[in-house]
Formats: sequence, C-alpha cells, structure tokens
Amino acid sequence: ATGGAGQLYRETTNPEVATGDGIAMAYRAGAVLQDLEFMQFHPTTLYIAGASRTLITETLRGEGAVLLDNNGSRFMKDYDESAELAPRDIVSRAILAQMLKTKSTHVYLDVRHFDKEHFAKRFPLINELCESFDIDVSKDLIPVRPSAHYMIGGVKTDSTAKTSIENLYACGEAASTGLHGANRLGSNSLLEGLVFGKIAGQSASQHIKSGVAHIKHPPIKHQIPHSDRSRLDTADVRNSLRALMWRNVGITRKAQPLTEAQEIIKFWQCYVMDKIFDGPAGWECQNMLTVCLLMTRAAQMRQESRGVHFRNDFPKTDDKNFKKHIEIARGK
Repeated sequence: ATGGAGQLYRETTNPEVATGDGIAMAYRAGAVLQDLEFMQFHPTTLYIAGASRTLITETLRGEGAVLLDNNGSRFMKDYDESAELAPRDIVSRAILAQMLKTKSTHVYLDVRHFDKEHFAKRFPLINELCESFDIDVSKDLIPVRPSAHYMIGGVKTDSTAKTSIENLYACGEAASTGLHGANRLGSNSLLEGLVFGKIAGQSASQHIKSGVAHIKHPPIKHQIPHSDRSRLDTADVRNSLRALMWRNVGITRKAQPLTEAQEIIKFWQCYVMDKIFDGPAGWECQNMLTVCLLMTRAAQMRQESRGVHFRNDFPKTDDKNFKKHIEIARGK
C-alpha cells in the first residue's frame, strides 16, 4: 500500500511521495504488473505558477460551471455534445487541444454566475484556496489545466489482494485490482483503499503460521558504504523525467514519442540505476525511472484507444486485439 505514481508527471495532484515505489519494488521482486498504460488525468486542477496542482472538483461542472479558453469562448461543445459533463478523459483531451489551438498554458473555469455565499458554503475548500490567491470567484475566472491524478494500473492482484508472489499482498493505488476497468469513476479509489485494504489485511492474517509470534527479528543495520558514484543531480534527472512523461506519455500518445521516451529513459538508466544511494531521493529516482519505462512500454504495446489511454495514431477501440489486460513481469 505505497500509493500511486502521479509524481512521474510534471503536472500532478499527487503528493511528493507518490513516485511509484511499490510498483518498482514489486517488479524487482518478480511480481506481475498490469494495466500500467492507464494513468487517469483530472481535467481541472488549479494552474497558478508556483502553486501545487490542487484539484478543482468536477462537481462544479455538474452544478453549472463552464470552461472558457483564453479568448473567453466556451469550447467544450466543439469536442463533445455533453460539453462540460463529458467523462474526464474527454474533457482533459479537449482542454489540451484548446490550449494548443489558442497557444495558452491553461483554460478557465467560470463560476461567476454562482451565488457567492452558496459557493462558499458548498465548496469551502475551493473557496478558501481561490481567496488565498486573490481570486474572487464572483468576479474572476479560475485558471485550470489537466494533471496526472490516479494510477489505474499497478501490481496485479486477485479478489483477495494476493499478488503473483507468495505472501505478497497489494492494495490501494499501487494495486491493479481490475475494479476500474480502463477509466476510474470518481471516488471509486475508496474501493481499492478501504475495501481492499481490509481484504488484504484479512487475507494476510489468515496465512500467519502459528507459533511464530515469539520470533524476534534482529535490527537491520545500515551498512551501505559511501560511494563517489552517487554524486549525481537526482533532482535534475527527476525533473527531466517528469517533463518527458508529460510531453511523450501524457494525455495523448503516439508511436514515435513513445519510442523516443523509451530511448531517453534507457539512456538515463545507464548512469543512474548502477549508482549506490543512501537516501530516499536517489531510491525514488531509480524507482521512477523503472516505472516510467514500464508505463511507456505498456502504452506502446496497446495500439488502440481505451478509457484513459488515448493513441492519436490508433484512435479507435480494438476489441478484437486488445480487449484484455497487458501484463508485464521481470524477464518477460
């Protein structure tokens, strides 16, 4: 239960610790991974330079908020008849396309027609957030853009949270339970977290052998020697990797950028993966490189569009060849 992998992308709603560590560790241990190409992007996160990409709930659009481009034009009807009420993946792609069309870094969410007092009571956190950046929702537009939000794929589990490795269980965003299909519905992360968290604990407890409670494990000593080879700017590698993933393995994908991403990641791995680190920053960097390569590989293998995975070069869903999970395991 190590969380998701949103930090693999430059734009994300996820906390700094969401670097895909559990997925990378399970891969190294030989576990089967599944559906790594399915990263869900939330269409509306606050876009202010220097601020974290805080989620602006889609409930706002459900209650009448509209999206405007930097020319003040409402554009969602041009992309889908459901307009602002279209699924997350469609709204994310529409916003991305409109940003490219208008050469802008973001679009706007318009709630100026909402009653200000009702808005403050109905959406207190968003109201407080906007006020902290001097945005008066009764007069000002809210700048938004899509961000990586939820990792649908992960370590493959069965209905009891068991992985392909004996006595290894996974739950939460690090797991791939199959619950979400190719496009998670809002709040269904609770199923993988709370429900499967309980199932994982119950399943693991049932396999505890009697008579082992008295065994005391010796403390693990830190014996990694300092290495000059670890003198590497991991922060720069991470930032470059996140920008690459956003650009080449983001909301829309295509064969050439996916191939290019794999080549670049493999090159970075050549001088990062053999280093000996003695702190989380280095370990996370190695884990990020591992998971990014696997995600890019899975995205290239799925030559169709399905759910949150959209290929510009394969825009149709291909049930004949791809109505299945893509599984990846070490050495396979």
